[in-house]
Amino acid sequence: RKSHTGGDLPTGYLQTATVVHCGDLLTGDVVYSVGCVDFRTYWSEYTAQWNKGQEATCDSLATLTSRMPFAVRELHPDTGNEFINYHVQTWATRNGYDLTRSEPYKKNDNMCIEERNHTIPRTEVGYARIDDPALVPLVSKVLAVACTYRNHFRPVRRMTSKLRVGAKWKRTYEKVAQTPYARVLAQEDVPEGVKAKLRTEHEKLNPVVLRRKLDTLKEELGKKLRTRRLIK
Repeated sequence: RKSHTGGDLPTGYLQTATVVHCGDLLTGDVVYSVGCVDFRTYWSEYTAQWNKGQEATCDSLATLTSRMPFAVRELHPDTGNEFINYHVQTWATRNGYDLTRSEPYKKNDNMCIEERNHTIPRTEVGYARIDDPALVPLVSKVLAVACTYRNHFRPVRRMTSKLRVGAKWKRTYEKVAQTPYARVLAQEDVPEGVKAKLRTEHEKLNPVVLRRKLDTLKEELGKKLRTRRLIK
């Protein structure tokens, strides 16, 4: 069934998608980034896997949902066969998650995850072809640190309305940008115990240290790719 993707959804409704790291050649075996973004708070989590196998995708979704600071209610992917299959449906049912899908060829159904596919895996991992399964752990580390940094310290503005005026769209955004961390704390449906744990984790983080760690990991990934002559 098709899910709702707008309106005042509570926390726990996750849009999910994959990003292929194939460079200019969409053939052969490569690394994929898998992501989940909460529609309500913009809390984002990404990890990496080898290819788009159904079991590998289940493992990635298990990792991502376990990192969410609140209860997960629904997974809303696109129509890719890595998500719409018996294995993922069985896994979602077993864990108590609704599994819905967006409409084919309509990226606006999953606009939150599509935006973050650019700002997280594309920005931090890049566009190079990664066809070495040994690099999956390193790519996963890059994505995990990038998500922590952005969830806690990078504010974003939510679009509040969109009105078509003639041939153009007039978009209105929040006046004050908020981090996903701040948005989670503002949600009434998130238990106080969860918020207290999240505050404790937040106090241990330093944005400068996280950024340096992320840059170090990206540099390490770049060196390994250059060694394999995957990038110039």
